[in-house]
Amino acid sequence: MALFNSLEIGKRALIAQRFGLDVTSNNIANVNTRGFSRQNAVLTETKPLATSVGLLGTGVAVARVDSVRQEFFDREIRTTISSLSGFNADTELIGRLEAIFSETSDFSLDKTIQEFFAAFSDLALRPESIDKRKSVLNAGNNLAKHFNSISQGIEDLRFDVKNRAEDAVVEINRILNDVAELNRQITIARAQGNDSGLQLSDQRANLLEDLSDFVDIRVTINADNLANVNIGGGTVLTGTSAQTVELGESVDAVSGERDIALVALNGKGDIISTLNPTKGEVGVLSNHYNVTLDSNDSSGGLSIIGELNGLADAIVDKVNTSHATGFGLDDAAGAAPGRNFFDPGSVLVPVTAATMALSADVEGLPRNVAAADAGEEPGNGETARAIADLLQAQDFINDTSVIESYSGLVADIGALGSDAKNGAATIEIVQSQLTAQREAVLGVNLDEEAISLIQFQRAFDASARVINTASEMLSVLVNLGA
Repeated sequence: MALFNSLEIGKRALIAQRFGLDVTSNNIANVNTRGFSRQNAVLTETKPLATSVGLLGTGVAVARVDSVRQEFFDREIRTTISSLSGFNADTELIGRLEAIFSETSDFSLDKTIQEFFAAFSDLALRPESIDKRKSVLNAGNNLAKHFNSISQGIEDLRFDVKNRAEDAVVEINRILNDVAELNRQITIARAQGNDSGLQLSDQRANLLEDLSDFVDIRVTINADNLANVNIGGGTVLTGTSAQTVELGESVDAVSGERDIALVALNGKGDIISTLNPTKGEVGVLSNHYNVTLDSNDSSGGLSIIGELNGLADAIVDKVNTSHATGFGLDDAAGAAPGRNFFDPGSVLVPVTAATMALSADVEGLPRNVAAADAGEEPGNGETARAIADLLQAQDFINDTSVIESYSGLVADIGALGSDAKNGAATIEIVQSQLTAQREAVLGVNLDEEAISLIQFQRAFDASARVINTASEMLSVLVNLGA
């Protein structure tokens, strides 16, 4: 009986050591597999056999396969992924915004503004010149068109931002459904008692990192190893059930302010919660759509188009106020005709960068351009000089000059871009450190795995020798009995 026991011990040892070799080989094979967490074969002593002289060992068995994945590192890395994705989206969007303003080229709004007021300065020197008056109208039209162009560029950018957010939502729903399916498969694996749940958990961790690229998430792993996902204060995945996420848009009936928001829907398509991601691509894009690029923003944040509209309105108001007091070439003495240089807009259509245009009072009518401060004085250029002097006025808008106001707007855009680039650089360092720390824990170390291979190989060889020895001894006993 003892020899048969030795054979059984040797057989169990062979099986256990081969299993250890398989686990180690799998680790080596997946050394470059994204998200793979190193696995360990946990061996345990089998139940001993009671004998007259005490307990006798019966060998070894595989207890389980452990993964060294740690949720702490996964959570922190997901956080850095969301932050970095948001900063990268910031950088790209601000770069496009800077291109719209074209401040690094000769065709800048700053230059167009100065050329406009310079045209009035030239007219003040030769108020009777039709060519100078045409130049003023041309400069005014160029200024209006430049504001129009920038406004249209920002509106196009805003439209693109919404489309990108909608595309991202499609990916978010796909990932949530894939994670829910993996949760289901993990449940089945646990019920069957196999270790495929380890591979499924690695796949799920990869998907959750992909999800973090779009939104900042909070993940909890329950006792059954199922992941629950929360986005911006709303639960979107519980076990094997995933909510559908949609990009909703609301419009204020009074102000016309349009906002987008991520919402979760139930099976009937009804909104059950509003999600408020602050990081990731969707979180950042939503903020830019709702604030930075929204002309009707009421949040009090930095609205670039809002500031641009304010500048356009101030120019129209200041220039019209001075121009309305002046006289054209053919105006009689007496009360000023009160012509506007720019279209003053209306209650229903206020002046914005998009609507800025020459007034019908002067468009195509150079003789109507007010250069004089009195009628029947063709050589009088006082009104033109007053308009030209607006360029230097320190109370033009918010106690600053028109150029200082515009420079402040450009500086705000530059600050946004700089903050995004600095933030991305900082987060990249943090992410690199966390990734290195995680790899040190769960990553495959080829040197360590080589040592494990040798250990399992030698143990396998020794186990084979046990079987050979027991077999030889058994043969001797059989021959003796014969």
